[in-house]
Amino acid sequence: MHRNLTSRSRTLIAVLATALGLLLATAALAALPLAGKTYSGHTAAPAVNGFRGPVTFTVSGDGSSLLLFQYGNIGCIPGGTITGNPYAITSGIIKVGTIPVSATGHFSVTGVKFTYANTKAGTKTVTTTAVAGKFKTAKTATGTFTFTQHLTGVGGFSKSCGPLTMKFTAKTNSQ
Repeated sequence: MHRNLTSRSRTLIAVLATALGLLLATAALAALPLAGKTYSGHTAAPAVNGFRGPVTFTVSGDGSSLLLFQYGNIGCIPGGTITGNPYAITSGIIKVGTIPVSATGHFSVTGVKFTYANTKAGTKTVTTTAVAGKFKTAKTATGTFTFTQHLTGVGGFSKSCGPLTMKFTAKTNSQ
């Protein structure tokens, strides 16, 4: 009977060791971005005039950062009727900039401010953004961005909104 217990113990240890090995291998094979490649996709916001909010960025040459991260946003402060592609104008694209990527393929940044001044209308919009996400595969990143906006204008006009959170997915077609 002592021999069966030892045999069962060895089997249990072997199973546990295999499971631990698989767990460690999965962590070691974390999805990392393709260095130097450009990713693009869309936010989960409903389309406006048939146009979806874009998300784009380029991965640095060493894969440690997302460069020129930006997303399309018509804002949370209504400003009249929207015609055509709302993301084709400067105010429709919010520039976040550089975001570090961890060794596990996760990325995040908080408190990034983007200011857009409309000199014709005499307004200024400051958008503050936080981004968090991960690479699900080397070719696909998913995440969320959260933003607040503050609009000021002529005659002391001032209005704020947010925080609002939006999901996004971005992919690269590169090998």
